[in-house]
Amino acid sequence: MGKFGKIIGVAGAVAGAAYLSSSENREKIKSQFTKAVNKFNSSYLKDLGKPSELEDAKMVDEGAMTSVQYYNKLQEKPKEE
Repeated sequence: MGKFGKIIGVAGAVAGAAYLSSSENREKIKSQFTKAVNKFNSSYLKDLGKPSELEDAKMVDEGAMTSVQYYNKLQEKPKEE
C-alpha cells in the first residue's frame, strides 16, 4: 500500500498542478473558497455567542494583559544584590 499511496499522491499533485495552471480555473477555486469561508463565518461563527458574551470575552482578553504587564515590570526592575 505504501507505493500505491505514493503513486496516488504524486498523480493527485500533478493533476492539481495541471488544473491550476489555467488562470480561469484558479479564479474558480478562489471564488469557491471565498464562498465557503463566507458561508462558514455567517452561519457558524455568529451562533457562538450573544453580544453580551462577546463583550465579556473582550473584557477577559484585556484583563489577561494585566499579568503580562506586571511580569514585565518585575523584569525591568534592577535586581538588588
